[in-house]
Amino acid sequence: MRTGQLFLIFIILLFPAFNLNAGENITLSAILDRTDIPFEETVELKLEIKWHGDITSYAFEVIPLPELENLKVLGTSSAISSGFEDGAEITTRTFKYTLKPTASGIGSIEPIVLQCISMPDSIPGELSTQLLEVMIAEPIAVEEKSGVAGYLYILIGALLISTIVLIIIKMKSKPDVEPVKSPEERFSGTLAQIKADNQSDRKLFFTKLHSALADYIKLKYDIDTTGQTAEAISDHLEKLEIPLNEKEKISNWLIRSEKEKYAPFGGEPGDIIRLITELEDYFSDINENTKKKKNSDSDISEAK
Repeated sequence: MRTGQLFLIFIILLFPAFNLNAGENITLSAILDRTDIPFEETVELKLEIKWHGDITSYAFEVIPLPELENLKVLGTSSAISSGFEDGAEITTRTFKYTLKPTASGIGSIEPIVLQCISMPDSIPGELSTQLLEVMIAEPIAVEEKSGVAGYLYILIGALLISTIVLIIIKMKSKPDVEPVKSPEERFSGTLAQIKADNQSDRKLFFTKLHSALADYIKLKYDIDTTGQTAEAISDHLEKLEIPLNEKEKISNWLIRSEKEKYAPFGGEPGDIIRLITELEDYFSDINENTKKKKNSDSDISEAK
């Protein structure tokens, strides 16, 4: 059995970048769940930051996506937890990346650098992983079909293409009528996409959220938000005759997203999840009330 096959988990642990005092330190580890994979499968990279103390002991900059060769990021997730070891509180923060091969050979993961600051004394530090590599097998060859079966596939393909062309021609002969979406429905759809794609990148999340809120205000209240600051847009909202609670919520979300997208460090753990829940609840209630009103209007119309 090859030596490489004896290790299904490849771990590189780096020494602490700095110590605050005896017993307090922080480490960064890079973990691959395996060192060789078939071309058709994936490999998981886990970054683990571990330190003595609670979640407020360190402030971190946003970790960028890893620079890869012959690999690409298929999905990401993150988590944070605390526990006790030998009577001392230990906090662990993890980031997981699902990586998919783009070519066979050696897939490499460039060193990942993490900037952090110890709190409350604001001592800066830097942690870094080493270069990681994974062997990627050649793609499985697809057998070519020939003979009668090959001609049959060609015939089926030709019939399928002809059917699709006829369907397209018929569809073009009828005008497309897209359902009209309310500003709230448009924002909810955009928020779902932002939630799915950008939770692991704090700055990108708040940048896209700020843009989505500005678009919503433009559609909902007919306010030109192009090139205006959050404060300026909030001033326009203040002049409108709409419920005070509605003004405050929209203005606070817009101002916060503008502030957070320029913030040098990440905020409290879980604050993005709480903000998403708050937005979803607010716009879900509005969409539900809109649907009820539409159904009620439709019932009245049918009754007449």
